[in-house]
Amino acid sequence: MKTLNVLGLNSGTSMDGVDAAIFKISPLNGEGSGDFPRLKIQPLASDLVPFDPLFQRKLAALVGRGHATLDEICLLNTALGHVFAKSAQVLMHKAKKLGEEVQLIGSHGQTIWHHPAQSDFWGVRTSGTLQLGDAAVLQAICKVPVVSDFRANDVAYGGQGAPLVSFADEVLFGHMGKALGVLNIGGIANLTVINEDGRAIMAYDTGPGNMIMDHFTSVFFDKALDEDGKIAASGKVDEDWLESILKHPYFQVSPPKTTGREDFGLKFADILLEEAKQRGIQPKDAIATATALTATSIARSYLGFVRRRVEIQTVIIGGGGGQNKTLMQFLKKEWGGNVELLPHEHFGISTKFKEALLFALLAYTTYFGIPNNVPECTGASRRVCLGKIIQ
Repeated sequence: MKTLNVLGLNSGTSMDGVDAAIFKISPLNGEGSGDFPRLKIQPLASDLVPFDPLFQRKLAALVGRGHATLDEICLLNTALGHVFAKSAQVLMHKAKKLGEEVQLIGSHGQTIWHHPAQSDFWGVRTSGTLQLGDAAVLQAICKVPVVSDFRANDVAYGGQGAPLVSFADEVLFGHMGKALGVLNIGGIANLTVINEDGRAIMAYDTGPGNMIMDHFTSVFFDKALDEDGKIAASGKVDEDWLESILKHPYFQVSPPKTTGREDFGLKFADILLEEAKQRGIQPKDAIATATALTATSIARSYLGFVRRRVEIQTVIIGGGGGQNKTLMQFLKKEWGGNVELLPHEHFGISTKFKEALLFALLAYTTYFGIPNNVPECTGASRRVCLGKIIQ
C-alpha cells in the first residue's frame, strides 16, 4: 500500500444530492493489523452537491413507486454517472486549489433496489442488489481509476451486502480497547457492534431511522424534517399504536439483516398515516410516535440480539438522526443503564461525510487487493474485496 488521495461519493436514502469528500489515506505499520489495515486518514475537502430539483423529484418518485421501465433503468444508470462525475469535478477542483490531485474514486452510486434474501425468479434461485451510476461514465469524465458496485460481491458470497460500514468502524474505532456501538441514523438506522478486541462482531439495520419521521413531518407540517425533534417533544407517544407497529416481522428477525425502502419506504409510511387517521391521532402525536418507533426499535434490537454477547455502554452516533434531541432522549431511556451517547465529531470524524469516507476506504483497500467485507456482520461465507475497478 501507498498514500493516495481518494474521493468518496455516495447518495443515500434521502436522495438529496451527492456526498463527496476527499481523504489522504496512508498505511500505518506496514500492511495492517489482523484482518483490517491500520490507516491514517486526513480529510482534504468535502461538499454536498445537491441534485437538480427536477432530477431529485423524478428519482425519488421512481424509487418510491418501486418499479420502472427498462428505458428508465438504462438511462438513469448513465445519467447518474454524469451527475456523480459533475459532483466529483466540483471537489477535484477544490483539491487542486490546495495543491492536491485525486488519484482514486470510490463511488457507491444510488441504491435503486436491495433484495438480499434468496428468492425464486423465473426458476432460478437468486438474490441481488442494484446501485446505479455508471462508473465507466465517471471514469471517462474524471480520468482517474474508479471503484464501484461495492455490495455485489458480498451478496454473491451469501451475504446481505450490508451494512458495509462495519469495515470503516473497525478501522476508525477498533483501537479504543473497549466495547462500542456505532449507530448511524440516516433514512434507515444501522448498528455496528465492536467488542473489546476491536473486532466488529455484528452489524445490521435496526429498521427505520429518519424515513418515517421525515415523511410525517412533510405531510403534516410541510417541513423536510423535525428540526431538533421539537415537534415530537410537543407531542405524546401513542403506546398502543407504537406496539402495534413494532409487530412488523422485520423487528423479530435475528441479525445479520438489512432493510430499506422496500420495507419502510413511502408505501409503509402512507399505511401508518392512514392508521393514524383511523385512530384519531393528532399530527404532533404521530410524529412523537414515529420518533419513538426509531428509538425503541434500535434499543430493543440491542437488548434482544446484542446484550447477551456484549454489553455496550458507549454508543457513537452518526447520521442526521443524531441531531434530533428528542430521538436521543428516547433512545437513552429505552437503551437502559448508564449509556453514553457520543457524536462522531467527539472523535474528530465528520458524521456528515462518514459514508463518503466509507467508500473512499473501500476503494483504497480494494485497489490494493485487501479484503474489506466483514462476514460476521453481513453473513457472507468469506472475506472478499468489494467493488469493481475501472481504469
